[in-house]
Amino acid sequence: MKVLFLYNEVESLGLQYLSSALRHAGHETALLFDPRLFDFFRQEYNSRLMKRLFSFREEILQRAVEFAPDVIGFQILTANHDWCCDYAAELKRRLPGVTIVAGGYHATANSESVLRTGLFDYVLRGEAEDALVEFVNGLKRGELDLAAPNLARLDNDVYIENPLRPYEQELDRYHEPDKELFWNLGPPFTTGHLVEWRRGCPWGCTFCGNNYYRRIYYPDRDDYMYTRSFLRSRSVDHVLAELRHVKATHNPKLLRVNDDDICADEAWLHELAEKMTDAERIPFKCFAIPNNINERTIVDLKRIGCEQIQMGVQSLNPSIRKLIGRPNSDKQIANAIDLAREHGIAMFVDQIFGLPGETEDDCKKLEAFYKQHSPDVVSVYWLDIWAGAEVLDQAVNAGTITQETADTIRAHAEPGDIATERRYHNAFAKPYAARLEVRNHLKPGLARFVNRTGLWRVFTWFGIFRMLRAWWAFTLAGDLSGFPDPRKGYDLSWARFPRFFKYYMRLRITSWFTRKNPIALSRLPALEQVSDALPASSSEALPAPTDAQRVAV
Repeated sequence: MKVLFLYNEVESLGLQYLSSALRHAGHETALLFDPRLFDFFRQEYNSRLMKRLFSFREEILQRAVEFAPDVIGFQILTANHDWCCDYAAELKRRLPGVTIVAGGYHATANSESVLRTGLFDYVLRGEAEDALVEFVNGLKRGELDLAAPNLARLDNDVYIENPLRPYEQELDRYHEPDKELFWNLGPPFTTGHLVEWRRGCPWGCTFCGNNYYRRIYYPDRDDYMYTRSFLRSRSVDHVLAELRHVKATHNPKLLRVNDDDICADEAWLHELAEKMTDAERIPFKCFAIPNNINERTIVDLKRIGCEQIQMGVQSLNPSIRKLIGRPNSDKQIANAIDLAREHGIAMFVDQIFGLPGETEDDCKKLEAFYKQHSPDVVSVYWLDIWAGAEVLDQAVNAGTITQETADTIRAHAEPGDIATERRYHNAFAKPYAARLEVRNHLKPGLARFVNRTGLWRVFTWFGIFRMLRAWWAFTLAGDLSGFPDPRKGYDLSWARFPRFFKYYMRLRITSWFTRKNPIALSRLPALEQVSDALPASSSEALPAPTDAQRVAV
């Protein structure tokens, strides 16, 4: 069977694991990617005119028709729901015999409403490696098991949702993700490397997708918010084997570890630090929670190559932290910041504005706190309310959003519908957010002067920080020998964004003169079909394959 994935904007490890599972089951997979230039999740870079001018929609649809898939899969997030629906509608018209299946967070949390659009034939809820393989195998045999776990469907307009299979505890049984699915697309995705060592998180924060997954996977447990049953780890030896393979084959200079809390299992982290050698070590960025950062874990992180930590603080109000599922203490937060700085690891803390119950006193406290315990960067976020998360009802109860808006979000939403910065939040928080941006971008002495004199308003009005971030990205991205100064970039985005932008801009502009389809189809054969004789590529835009398991069309 030929399975086609459509995705947009960023790399997806989830699709790579699904592709790997399908290929090991004897199926062929492919990916079509929409860069959505000037139509990003980050709306500050958007433009309606430029979005239309640099759209790849028609070329993507042409490639899909040429591939003639048996199954098309969409990974639906709340913020890309309408994008998925748009493509699904057109593909249903152009490929009337294809089966279209949806998965991902939004499709899991809102499977009935997704199915009632009439654009998706089935939804696979939750983690879906085994579910998708079983589904495609059934289609191939012509004997689809409608009672299979994780499957949701409509039967004569009646919604049917099958139970979820339990979480897989032995993650080592999964094969390495198909990184080539995205790497085939070119330079934006060969810059740095993404890995996942664990699944789940020790916390069930009400604003996070993990919160909803916990409630549906552990419906009879009152402790779902904090249960460690949700956290599952690959073995240390399995992780090291993957890193050796990646380093020997591709030698990336930068790594991002996608685990929700890298320090959640202290014994596991220490074993990794004890066993890791230079053959596996790659400088990396990771995520962590204040509760689990201590002298032992910070030392082990340093040993295995950690250069950046992104730590979720979210609020300096203990009551709000308790409400959203983060019962940290101010002391734990301060200690984590101070330890990272002491050991030379760049510390980025996430601060969410627009949380239910937030007051101006909370904003004053956070401003004072970060002066005393100063991370390298306070990453400013505004609450994005995702369908299915508990924070949706919390926001209604606190008056942050109306019940009518909550009902809309449950059905479908675009980024502008769910961001408190743009629609729902009191204006009192915006000056505090702006002053944090000043301290993030300017040297301490200059930042204090700008904030004290009120010049921060000028920086905000003219969008200077947005231009500064773009300037840093385009000037620093040529050097991939390590992460830059924390103020000038973090994660892999500082290196990937300019490459992403220039690569797809060049493809679009070149296509205006050549009249050729600039979109590449990344195509991977079923593993049982791999041979030394690879089919020829029919896409000039696609880089040449690098190993015997890559076929590009």
